[in-house]
Amino acid sequence: MAEDSYLALHRQGRLYGPTDQELVLRTPFEVQQFTIDAQGSLRAEIDTNAFRENPLSPERLRDLRYLWDVERSTMGHIRHVVVGYTNKESRVAAFLTTWAYERHWIADAYQAVLEAHGKDLSGPVDQANLFPERVELFLEHLAPMTDSVWTNLFGEDVVAGYMARGWSREASMRAALAAFDDAASHPELSALLKRVVEIKTVHERFIAVETSERVRHSPRAAAFARRYVKIGFNPLRPVGASRKSFREFMRNICPTVREARLLPHRADDPLQCSPGTAGTEPLRRALERDHVVNR
Repeated sequence: MAEDSYLALHRQGRLYGPTDQELVLRTPFEVQQFTIDAQGSLRAEIDTNAFRENPLSPERLRDLRYLWDVERSTMGHIRHVVVGYTNKESRVAAFLTTWAYERHWIADAYQAVLEAHGKDLSGPVDQANLFPERVELFLEHLAPMTDSVWTNLFGEDVVAGYMARGWSREASMRAALAAFDDAASHPELSALLKRVVEIKTVHERFIAVETSERVRHSPRAAAFARRYVKIGFNPLRPVGASRKSFREFMRNICPTVREARLLPHRADDPLQCSPGTAGTEPLRRALERDHVVNR
């Protein structure tokens, strides 16, 4: 099956595009193979008895619960994509479908560890009822309606903004998982986190290439990319997660000022090394807004 036709109604890489139109963007990343090799459940790889014999501390369980909530936020990101211009590009749409599938199973793996500790996850997610968070949720509910209009007006360049945000999220999560692994110092948890990082490294590779190529080809795409990761964006706190839980997570995995400053440097470094997104530093800005760094 040809790579430019593996999504229904897509022709030459674009939804409803004319057959004589070239692909919007083609990169070396093999999206079709990525969808074939999608990672399913990780539960068979987890020795839950190891956690019963050597349980995580209550503090680390709270950190894992936060990571579980972050991975479960996938559909919040997808919702913006499926109604906007980005969904018209077959390679991006196919990638995001598989990306969401793999994140579901990452969350399921975290859930298995939490359940091994007797944690009941059937209750609602803890959300602070602060005014800024209520505004965020209102805008989140409103966004799909507005995105369906304005992104189609601006067209292809908008995709760079979504890709830049995805790149920042994956790079930040990779750095956060390394810090969490060091703080927890648990062999079985470390093995699971290593598998998660392997999966996420593939995600980051696709998004990094997409972002870099788009901003290189279009100054307006570069402007969208910078704007999307600078204005009100936190790569480690999805909309719906409270600032309180985010601050607690960051302070747990970065207990010293030095570590709190080193983590955003590691997380933001990939975007800093790309000319189109250099100077954005999304995680550092988010930590400063939430008063995590200056303690």
